Amino acid sequence: MRYRATVEEVHSSTAIEGNQLNIKQVEKVLANGTPLTRHQYAEIEVRNYKRALEFVDKRKLTGEPITLKDILTVHRIIMSGLLSDEKVGNLRTVGVDIVNQDDTKLYVAPKASILDSEITGLLNWLNASDDIHPVIAAAVLHYQFVSIHPFTDGNGRTTRALTHLYLGLHKYDFRGALVLDSYYLADKPAYYSALHEVQGAIYDHAVIAGLDPWIAYFTEGFLSSVKVLSIEVTMLSSVMGGSKVPKRVNSEDADLLSYAKQFGSISLAEAEDILPSVSRRTLQRKLKMLVDDGYLVVSGNTRNTSYVWNVAT
Repeated sequence: MRYRATVEEVHSSTAIEGNQLNIKQVEKVLANGTPLTRHQYAEIEVRNYKRALEFVDKRKLTGEPITLKDILTVHRIIMSGLLSDEKVGNLRTVGVDIVNQDDTKLYVAPKASILDSEITGLLNWLNASDDIHPVIAAAVLHYQFVSIHPFTDGNGRTTRALTHLYLGLHKYDFRGALVLDSYYLADKPAYYSALHEVQGAIYDHAVIAGLDPWIAYFTEGFLSSVKVLSIEVTMLSSVMGGSKVPKRVNSEDADLLSYAKQFGSISLAEAEDILPSVSRRTLQRKLKMLVDDGYLVVSGNTRNTSYVWNVAT
């Protein structure tokens, strides 16, 4: 499961930034290193992020708080071969603006002269946040680090890797099997909107903004990702010793399966209550797919169909 989680996290975090490789291509690159010839830059991004996650997995075992050295190391690994040497693993020395596709300015990051002190302040806060739930503290780390925007490029990937590290240090990464980034990738506009709406247009606003909307978004994503993992653990546990490996499920599938597991079955009407924003036709396809994949079994007639949790899977 950790291997599958790593492949998905590498794919999701790099895809958020525009990497065009699909998850099958990512798995191929990571598994055997076979070049895809036409995607050299994308392959470097993928391999680098995998190495960053390997660093995170080793680093979390120390149990020591995150340091500036860790931050620079993660960035150096992620951006090696993608940025000029003087920018890799070093805080930026120039100002940066975040713009959208039509070059409209969305956000002005803080001046380079205060980066060191802002990062130090964030790390000091993290080290003194023992009375704050680790998931809440991770949400603040994610938001504040991406708002500081300390590098010329690679800030998003570095932020997500550091969030992963923080959760791992506090035993909330479920032994490296939890994947948060797929939640962000599933709806990138919602991810960026959750950040930008709180940040405002400049760092001076971002640093004093109320974080409740972002924390709500982050914790919802965390819960959704845990539901996905819970279903996978349950299904894998039921087939241990066999040759069948369940397919990965997304957050919507996990919601449907969680309900079916808890109550023994789920109807189409119940599925509509659980996922009100999903059309009836799409829900029918989802339920059929979950039947085809062996998670559910159809019971009843056409007028009174239910989908029963397949405990024999």
